[in-house]
Amino acid sequence: MSLPPAPSQAPPSGLPPAPAYRRVPLRIACVQYDAKLGRVDDNAAKVEALTASLAPGSVDLLVLPEMALSGYVFTTPQSILPYLEARETGPTSRLACILAERLKCHVIAGYPEALEPEAWGLGVGYNSAVVAGPSGVIGNYRKTFRFETDKNWAREGDGFRFFDLPEPLGRVAVGICMDLNPQDFVAPWNAFELANFTLDKGADVLVVPMNWLDPGEQDDSDSDDDADDADRVPKRDPEAPSESNLNYWAARLTPLHDPAPSYSGPTQAPEEPAAHKEVVFVAANRVGTEEGTTYVGTSCVMTISSNPSRIELVECCNRTEERVLLATVA
Repeated sequence: MSLPPAPSQAPPSGLPPAPAYRRVPLRIACVQYDAKLGRVDDNAAKVEALTASLAPGSVDLLVLPEMALSGYVFTTPQSILPYLEARETGPTSRLACILAERLKCHVIAGYPEALEPEAWGLGVGYNSAVVAGPSGVIGNYRKTFRFETDKNWAREGDGFRFFDLPEPLGRVAVGICMDLNPQDFVAPWNAFELANFTLDKGADVLVVPMNWLDPGEQDDSDSDDDADDADRVPKRDPEAPSESNLNYWAARLTPLHDPAPSYSGPTQAPEEPAAHKEVVFVAANRVGTEEGTTYVGTSCVMTISSNPSRIELVECCNRTEERVLLATVA
């Protein structure tokens, strides 16, 4: 996947230079699986089984999907209450810490974060992600842009965040699923909120745990029983990734591969051409169907740069498989 060259621009002022540790390969793992709604222990056991073959020191970053152990489709605050987790000590945080300690890596995993009852009002919790390392929990991120399902129970988060982690990770920005979309699907397309945050903060890696829906790649024609329509619309291959999703995610990251001034703050013309740092994009999605909702899988790792303008798909899963994606970015 490639794009036409973009004009040369200097990195935004005040940001760290392109990291020296890019000389060291970054090894990434994403766990794509079919989480079962409300079956926390079973889902944790599946993650441990899928990752059992990973050797200590074999990966630098392991990413689990959004709401990795609880499942996603909770329609009322009452329905999710039994599955809300205490920050740092809940089942997902414990699993993340176990995996990080065993594998000697960092782990990012989504979970439903509990609020104390006296804080209920706009929601009973947050759709969050824990960041853990070999020594324990490092930080927490709360989803900023809520999808309609989140609004049934979750509060809006505190804004996008990044975490400065040891080499070879560097500055890691974190978003969750809907954060990659325009806010509420009504913000201007070219606001590119999460991508601009990643660019402006000089992040080296953007990690997005998700429960991304299958887009339903089918014809929108109003005609009935039209054989030509049937011939024109290819059937989705369950053993192939969703190309439309890969293209959509790449489009939502436009400022990282085509940083025109209108996407971000004003820039000064450079004295000499200079390249923006390469950004590694990690999407960890789930598969399966839950409460009538089907997920598109297609977990992936991409590398993105703007000078020259380039997107490379390093590795991806298909729509339906349960496996650990392994990718190395040299």
